[in-house]
Amino acid sequence: MGLIFSGFGRLPLKSLAVFEAAARHGKFSAAAAELAMTQAGVSQHIAQLEADLGVSLFDRKHRGVALTSAGTHFQLSVEQGLRTLSDGVASVRRLGSERTVDILTDFGFAAWWLMPRIAALSELMPQVEIRLVTTQSEIDASSADFDLGILFGRGEWTGCTSRLLFREEVYPVCSPAYLAGRSAAPSLDEIARMRLLHLRSNAPQRWFDWDEWFAGMGAQSPGRHQELVFNNYQIVLQAVLLGQGVGLGWAPLIDDLVASGSLVRLSEKPLFSKRGYHIVRPVRTGETDPLADVIATWLLGEHGQIGEGAHLQ
Repeated sequence: MGLIFSGFGRLPLKSLAVFEAAARHGKFSAAAAELAMTQAGVSQHIAQLEADLGVSLFDRKHRGVALTSAGTHFQLSVEQGLRTLSDGVASVRRLGSERTVDILTDFGFAAWWLMPRIAALSELMPQVEIRLVTTQSEIDASSADFDLGILFGRGEWTGCTSRLLFREEVYPVCSPAYLAGRSAAPSLDEIARMRLLHLRSNAPQRWFDWDEWFAGMGAQSPGRHQELVFNNYQIVLQAVLLGQGVGLGWAPLIDDLVASGSLVRLSEKPLFSKRGYHIVRPVRTGETDPLADVIATWLLGEHGQIGEGAHLQ
């Protein structure tokens, strides 16, 4: 009596798994060791499968087995079917009530934009554990393990899809204490004479610096004088908040600080680039992630509109 493939009740999944292992190893003994079975048990499953199919799948030889032409053809179908089943099981498990979602981003975005809003995201998905994974280094999205990323760049990450959340927009900011006694709307020359706080690292520069900002405003860079240099944007903002000088502020990371009066914006004309923060999703064959879809939609709904200003390529 043949197998019934129009339904799944008679599909011999155990025998198919045994066949796949035997075909891959070319030995029943190796398949038995992998599957924690006896060699006789493997032979029995293969014999039953051959009887059901009505064809020989293996040529038995002295030092092992070799696939017949029918076996070779069948191996491709079995491998594809088992892979599809495995992907389906993994996808369903991610939909369980105990799901976790790993969000990958940098320190600055996590601290100044995402953290003030993370409670709202948690309330949106109360059955989901949200794991925030942060780094200060440039992120290799092709090798990182994450469900959704908010990454800074030009939107090109190998093995991932991306959608722009907001583009790079900067303007100078300082604390009200540092501004005391100075003009609330300083000229470019006046800003150039202030203590400038710099963000630099040993890695290639990926964001605006002061030289680019002055060039974008049509002014000459003031050169090096009374400046402080940091390699972490969180520390730059802390120094600005403490009245140590003027820093470049990335919108909308600092919008809340400006709105609350903790920071003062020194120029109404922002500088834009083609870089920005993107919602990045790893491409996984044959599956989508509904929870990551929800988070992506929430992020797009949370971000503000960006006005017009100067542009750098």
